[in-house]
Amino acid sequence: MVTIAIANQKGGVGKTTTAVHLADGLARKGHRTLLVDLDAQGNATSIFSDPPSREESVHELFRSRTAASELQRSTRNENLFLLPSVLELAEIETLLAGNVDGFFRLREGLKYANNAPGYIVMDCPPNLGLLTLNAFIAADYCILPIMASRFSLDGIRTMLDTLETVHHRFSQELKILGALMTMYNDRTAISGAVLEPVEEMISVFKTRISRSVQVEEAHLMRQTLFEYQPKGKITKEYEALIQEVLDGIEKG
Repeated sequence: MVTIAIANQKGGVGKTTTAVHLADGLARKGHRTLLVDLDAQGNATSIFSDPPSREESVHELFRSRTAASELQRSTRNENLFLLPSVLELAEIETLLAGNVDGFFRLREGLKYANNAPGYIVMDCPPNLGLLTLNAFIAADYCILPIMASRFSLDGIRTMLDTLETVHHRFSQELKILGALMTMYNDRTAISGAVLEPVEEMISVFKTRISRSVQVEEAHLMRQTLFEYQPKGKITKEYEALIQEVLDGIEKG
């Protein structure tokens, strides 16, 4: 079982879109995959499901230690399962404040006695709070979606510092698969200007995800790009990313 956290403390960088398409794409390749929505906004959940009750969501994994295997739900992709989010997930940070095991609830909840998924993809909230730290502690790998902007550089430094702290404090062997350039336009000067300093700090996926209205159109239809535009340019970019992720995991 391979667990991947998709994280960036900055919102609007394509984090949820990346998590959704990585999970759905892995499932379409025949891998039993679980998508964990850790964002109280529930955008990843909305692509595959109507809003669940609090008791049927990831909220219960944190609040009452209910196992993911009991909370996961099927989706229209037979190999993809969803651990949905709810708005009340935002209160978990307060509920778990001061709990000795508060940082480990997700790692414990993702243990399977049988029928374990081959891959778990976690869509983290746009911050470095308790839920994101739970994801880092539970994860084997991390992907950092970023946009071509000056502020992305500061964000990467903060993320790397946090991941280093998790490694030392919790002895978690979390590996960074790479930074993913999203909403990318190679015709703009800023894209090239940001890419070089990013590559000096962290490995960057060769695949770039272009900016396209098709993504928002697919979201509006509650579909992934694999459903909405299976032969589209952005769809092929996500297919290339998935292969890069698989290759990176195979190399270790």
